[in-house]
Amino acid sequence: MVKIQKRLVKKRYYGKAEYQYPVYSLTIPKKYHKTIQAFLDEELEANVEHKTNTLTITHPTNKKLNLTIVH
Repeated sequence: MVKIQKRLVKKRYYGKAEYQYPVYSLTIPKKYHKTIQAFLDEELEANVEHKTNTLTITHPTNKKLNLTIVH
């Protein structure tokens, strides 16, 4: 199972104004760590599809990185 996590990042400008924005990340289970080693330190593009309770994230280049999340 892969979990999508959301956290709020807060930035302050010149010690006065503050704004926040969400950052989303995926927690990948340990059994997939060897599989994703080829993708470390790369800029990745992703195509995301949402169909009824399923979120599919695919990598559009020659390397295959397909991730399906079922809700």
